[in-house]
Amino acid sequence: MISNILLYTMIAAVISFALGQKLKAVRWSFSALFLGYVGFQLYGLYGQWGMVETHNIFSLGSINFSLNFGITKLGWFFAFFTTIINIMIWIFSIVKNMNEKEERGINFLWILLAGSNLAIFFSVDWITFFIAWEIMTWTSFFIITPGWKNSFKAANWYFILSMFGAYAMLVGIWWLYATPAIHTLNIASSIALLAKLSITAPGTVGIIIALFVLSFFAKSAVFPFHPWPAEAHAEAPDDFSPYLSGIMIKYGLYGILLFIVPLFIQIMKVNPNIAMVNGIPVYSYILAWFGAITAVLGTYLAIVSNDMKKLAAYSTVSNIGYAVTSMFILSSAGVTGGLFHVVNHAVFKSAIFLSLGAVKFRTHEREMHKLGGLATKMPITFLTFLLGIIAAAGIPPLNGYASKWIIYQALLSGHFPFLTTMIFLASTGAFLYLFRALHSIFLGQLPRKFNNVKEVPFLMQIPMILGILSMLGIGYAPGIVLKPIGLAVKAMGLTPMTVENTLMVGKLSSINTAVVSSTFIGAFFFAFAFYLIGKKRHHVEPLDNYTAGQDPEEFGLTPELYHFALKFYEPVKNIFRPIEEKLNIKNYYRALVRNANSFGATLSEMFKLSGAGSSMIFVLGLVVIILAGWML
Repeated sequence: MISNILLYTMIAAVISFALGQKLKAVRWSFSALFLGYVGFQLYGLYGQWGMVETHNIFSLGSINFSLNFGITKLGWFFAFFTTIINIMIWIFSIVKNMNEKEERGINFLWILLAGSNLAIFFSVDWITFFIAWEIMTWTSFFIITPGWKNSFKAANWYFILSMFGAYAMLVGIWWLYATPAIHTLNIASSIALLAKLSITAPGTVGIIIALFVLSFFAKSAVFPFHPWPAEAHAEAPDDFSPYLSGIMIKYGLYGILLFIVPLFIQIMKVNPNIAMVNGIPVYSYILAWFGAITAVLGTYLAIVSNDMKKLAAYSTVSNIGYAVTSMFILSSAGVTGGLFHVVNHAVFKSAIFLSLGAVKFRTHEREMHKLGGLATKMPITFLTFLLGIIAAAGIPPLNGYASKWIIYQALLSGHFPFLTTMIFLASTGAFLYLFRALHSIFLGQLPRKFNNVKEVPFLMQIPMILGILSMLGIGYAPGIVLKPIGLAVKAMGLTPMTVENTLMVGKLSSINTAVVSSTFIGAFFFAFAFYLIGKKRHHVEPLDNYTAGQDPEEFGLTPELYHFALKFYEPVKNIFRPIEEKLNIKNYYRALVRNANSFGATLSEMFKLSGAGSSMIFVLGLVVIILAGWML
């Protein structure tokens, strides 16, 4: 069944390629329907835990190369919810790409990416996992940079760091297989054997863990790998940015939940002599701090960003920090809260990026100080963005508050005061950049060039409306999502939280989300009723307030000059500028990218190879490396 879904994905990609550029509406509609079919098939796989499919590819002497897929509770959960988010994004893409003069093969690559997405979550051995991981990296690289100069520069950041993470993983896989006490590529078996080995060879286990942590941190933009999302998200096609932020950046978190967290939990059970901090291994506590630093740093960088897509990208980095911190607490509430926040973030951040994509679609601008006053022109887009940032801020009745509530329960009940303070600072700081984005894009003075702007077509509104309903629905009844999360948490060896559809029970307190949501919604309608029965109002242009009724054109001024969005938080940036300049990791990565490009250009010149020839040599070299590692 699993292999059939993957095979059908390959066939769908070929059909998409064969349809060509002239049938763009057919291609994107067919792809959206196909993803709907995939989602239906995945729903049917729920409960078939332990199913394993092995496919022998070839044999070379004593070497048997096979691909192994299986259904785990964690893998199914990620595969299903990411596919649902992907369908929403794809519906948005139909109209967007119909208006593009040239797609440059994005549809074909995106279907391949959707297939690699499923293969990652259903892989049960490290070689299958790594192959799917590499397909994901290559296809996403070419989607991010569809021949545009700026996007190619941004994709370089993503690609170099992804390659660094991939090679760290590859070395880790080699080390696993070459260690006599392990000598297996099965993921579940390697966890159990590594946990036992931690008693006699902690150094070897520590190196292997470090290699995988580097790989997963690089993919999920955890500090110090946090700069790449702002570059890649900002320059990627507007309809692909929601996928990058809502789905792709979660692959590293999946790796952490698949391998690192279960390994730490088992080490605690079999090795009671390890150094502990508040009941968790000291190295897990250190990794939790990396998450906390990521949360605060992402918040600061979002605050000082003027590009709306970069602001949203850094907001994603910050939310990844929340999840990482919570996961490495290793408690039931910590892992549950981190995994739940992964889902909630995928929902509300996809909605936010879709609304920003709608703004870009109509205005062709992404610098916030050049926008403003679009709330009345694009009401559905405005409502989607408004509710998305309310969810991101963790305010009821939207879904973000439910996962943040569990994360705070985990931090406080685990007695981590400093980690709690860091997450609280990041969460509070989120109000600063979220308010700035709301004010700069949708409120304030409308520039005259946007007087004729109108809402995006209805087909593009559908996924935004679905995003709104999802945020409200999960916020009202989080148990619908928490129940399958509980199955995955139990499979890791932890006791799941007690939850019902509208009830969450924590160690410090319990909360009935139906009561909370009803209270907030009731208060809103109560205030709205007073608004309706109040004194009759008349419309006043914002400019009348700014200029005390005088015509600004008499002074040679334009309405745009009264929209104060540029350098909105410049005083904040000035305070931290000295620290930022000294600790600017971007400079190191720029140097790394330049050197990598120079090395590639040198090889190309030495062998007089075309770009295709260089790529072929690289791919063949990678195959040789993999085969050599297999024979160790």
